[in-house]
Amino acid sequence: MKTVILPDKRRLTYELTRKSVKNINFRPKEDGIVYVSASPRVSIKYIEQALAEKADFFFEAFEKLKKREEKSSINTKSICWLGKQYPVRIIKNARECAVIDENECRVFTTLTDNANYVQGLIILALSERFLELCREINTEVRTELERGGLKPPPTVITIKNMKSRWGSCSYDRGHISINGRLAAYPRDTIKAVFWHEYAHYWYHDHSERFYDFLRKNYPDYFKWHEFLKE
Repeated sequence: MKTVILPDKRRLTYELTRKSVKNINFRPKEDGIVYVSASPRVSIKYIEQALAEKADFFFEAFEKLKKREEKSSINTKSICWLGKQYPVRIIKNARECAVIDENECRVFTTLTDNANYVQGLIILALSERFLELCREINTEVRTELERGGLKPPPTVITIKNMKSRWGSCSYDRGHISINGRLAAYPRDTIKAVFWHEYAHYWYHDHSERFYDFLRKNYPDYFKWHEFLKE
């Protein structure tokens, strides 16, 4: 972990990982650190110069990430599901569950004053619905790939809460992980993440060929992926 002191005295912290990559990759994260990956041939001086030149972008990204984290948090007054805000209504009832319909999230419980318990019921309901949705989208994407003459390998889908990535693909093991926080975003944005991860079966990096693959096979990718940058 290193720090670059900027001309205006601001401090920009970064962590460098040496990899066999063509370009320098910068990833600002919620923790206020820029994670950098670069070839061993690239000097520290060059990397820190690039960080300083992009400093305003990184600090702006930190603020956006912070707001996104706040937006995606679950409370007992409202929830965000597939890009829409739902008010939470707590009903005293022995069913002990949460139900999301077209207009609201209803929580049935005898412990109406226990905010942590109510929140737990909401999280459980969202998790179950999100897993079901991901299975549905996974089948949809695989069908579209096969219709285009591509045959992805058998794939296990898991849901994880990840801070730094929306999804990940272990292409050598046939395993794709999807970030549970995507439940707050539109369905087509979640589908865009699935396409992104499946594309890694054919292209293991984020080269131009990787994005050409997405342009050709899922032209709406860039439109819906933009929601993750807001």
